[in-house]
Amino acid sequence: MTDPVRDLFDAKPEMARCPHLAYGPMREEAAPRWIERIQAYALTRYDDIVAVLRAPEKFSSVMASGPGSVTPLARRLVADPDTSSTLRAQAQRRLEISESAVLLNADPPVHSRQRKLVNRAFTARRVLAMEPSVEQLANELIDAFIDDGKAEMVSQFSILMPMTVIADILGVPAEMHPTFKRWSDAFVAGTGSMNLSDDTIAELFAAVDEFYDYFTEQIARRREEPTDDLLSAIVGARIDGETPLTQNEMLQMLVQFLVAGNETTTNLLTSVMYKLVTDPELMTAVRADHALVPKVVEEVLRLESPVQGIFRTANEDVEIGGVTIPKGSNIYLVYGSANRDERNFHEPDRLSFDRASEGNHLAFGKGEHFCLGAPIARLETRVGITAWLRRTKEIALEADPEDVEYLPSFAQHGIARLPLRFTA
Repeated sequence: MTDPVRDLFDAKPEMARCPHLAYGPMREEAAPRWIERIQAYALTRYDDIVAVLRAPEKFSSVMASGPGSVTPLARRLVADPDTSSTLRAQAQRRLEISESAVLLNADPPVHSRQRKLVNRAFTARRVLAMEPSVEQLANELIDAFIDDGKAEMVSQFSILMPMTVIADILGVPAEMHPTFKRWSDAFVAGTGSMNLSDDTIAELFAAVDEFYDYFTEQIARRREEPTDDLLSAIVGARIDGETPLTQNEMLQMLVQFLVAGNETTTNLLTSVMYKLVTDPELMTAVRADHALVPKVVEEVLRLESPVQGIFRTANEDVEIGGVTIPKGSNIYLVYGSANRDERNFHEPDRLSFDRASEGNHLAFGKGEHFCLGAPIARLETRVGITAWLRRTKEIALEADPEDVEYLPSFAQHGIARLPLRFTA
């Protein structure tokens, strides 16, 4: 008899498609469950997760991306005597840079200082000013396939949209965009995937090294000649009484912006479209009133959270749900489960336009670590989906829904390919 929880953390295809087959039983247990595969206690209830997020003094963010991410991989490579000299040097460089705790994996007061320094680059005014260029980009991407009557959404739209936006924000020229995407893939490759081959690991660290080389040079250039991009804002960030960001802090911050600006929004865009093309009533309602698009986006964020979970480390012995979690233990906060917790959301598996009175979803986290790029992700998805609705009369899935392939990860949730046909 199969165990859905074990299958989930082994990233079996059926669980990658619907991790909620495991989340429901885990929530009913109430007590945190020890997951041997990821060496962490999994928390699945909304209130338990929010309590952890609101207590950074008890729960450190130092291992936020978990055991499958690039830094733990680097640690294992450096410790392995059989690692090649080239790969060892690349892994060592990653460890040296990652020693600078930054935003996602930083605790107060370091996180508070960094957040203050970069907040100005993510103001509502700055994000609102991006809308015309994001709308133009969405239409240019659709122009490339509108006459074909069909498109594969992930490769032809969902990847290109956020990649181009974050590349432009960081001042990366258009001819570098494919390379930029390859770097992003390298940093996200290990997250939630525990079975990487030696060749994949070597390619991953070669790409990571390229990223560091490129942006080390770009940081030096921005110091000499600042421009109107996010990288210049990071390099020049100054607040009275606060120490400027170090070189390694900036590089680590750029990694986080790269990944957050690409993979998560790609998955969100595709999941919103999948929901629309598999729910005719919803599609009809949204076509009749484009003002409903932001509500659909919020509900898909809750139902199909691109980031299914994040890690914390206990700074002291703590008791949760009757279980004592020892100091130093890793805790996996399962956002995807919390966002369908029946104790917090009425009819949690149903998309509803009226959840204003219910608990807020955790797709972007909560508290001081709430995602800096959330306004940009929301903007890109709202504008991108609205552009599809305006440019087409009908959109249909050109595949059986059961054949739609999902990414093989327990931490990242998204569709690998989404073939569509439409009438212009």
